[in-house]
Amino acid sequence: MTSWFDIPKPETTWLIDGLITSDGHASICGKPKAGKSTFVRNLIASVIKGQPFIGRATDLPEGTGRVLYIHLDRKDQPWRVANELRHLGITAEESPRLIFRTAQDIPGSFEERLKWLQQETSQHKPCLIVIDLLWQFVVANNSNDYNAVLNGINTLQDSLIKIGYKGALLVTLHGRKATNPNEPFDDVLGSTGQRGSFSTNIMLTRYRKEGVYTIMSDQTERDEVYGEIPETVLRRKTDGTLALNRPFNELVKAEKELKAEGSVRKLLAFIGEHPGCNMPEIMDGLNIAKKSALKFLGMAAGLWYTTGEGEKGDPHRYFLRSSDVDPQAAATEVIIHDWTH
Repeated sequence: MTSWFDIPKPETTWLIDGLITSDGHASICGKPKAGKSTFVRNLIASVIKGQPFIGRATDLPEGTGRVLYIHLDRKDQPWRVANELRHLGITAEESPRLIFRTAQDIPGSFEERLKWLQQETSQHKPCLIVIDLLWQFVVANNSNDYNAVLNGINTLQDSLIKIGYKGALLVTLHGRKATNPNEPFDDVLGSTGQRGSFSTNIMLTRYRKEGVYTIMSDQTERDEVYGEIPETVLRRKTDGTLALNRPFNELVKAEKELKAEGSVRKLLAFIGEHPGCNMPEIMDGLNIAKKSALKFLGMAAGLWYTTGEGEKGDPHRYFLRSSDVDPQAAATEVIIHDWTH
């Protein structure tokens, strides 16, 4: 018998470069309408077609990708799913390699479902199994019960190991209503046992105010080139496929800078229209706090000057540096400092 000490580390092979290993167990997490189904179908199409996914290579020989897609989200009608998959480029010739099953196809009890899954897997030999949604397939008495959740997920995973399945498993999970900005992956609805059961967790988030969707990953297995995905904006191209855009924190910073630039413009315009105004008049005229007014004045340093000593009876009075200054154009030239820290 080989000693545990001599067990070698196998070479990592990827289904999607740097994101999902060829034999990995992964989850897609997010609140309703966060883009989980769209993300999953993009991934399925990439595996079937052997094309890149969010800019990552799909490591399969062309024409060999096979997927068992168990679609259990009843609000999403099968014809809509089929239409989206066709739109993503899956052809009639490629369609036999995508085995599409719905809630009407699976048995009632969990034990029967596992036997059914084993039979489907043995028959069709997929390289990727997708279960959307996990908790409409796996049965646990209480999704908040750590042990019940682990038992349900482990039973599912063990059933695939038992038949020698060597491919990847991907499931979708719902996110909580509340969010934890310090640990986003604790926002999976139900027990935290779910997060620990998968080697790759992908979190999708929709920011309604900003009008963007984002992705980030939490990975046990990662490579030196890609590492984990920090929160990054997802862009949907005209052909329906997804692409990574810029990091979300850069977007937030840029929006804050644009907002600040607009505030500086308003401030300079007010001073231009009311030469000699004092701080209370600026605060009242623009409906802003003194702290904000001073911050925006600091960003426009060099474009204005004051008279007065800033004392009772002799307040600072504000003027534009030149009567020829166009407040709108001048603010555009202002160097907006990183005032978020």
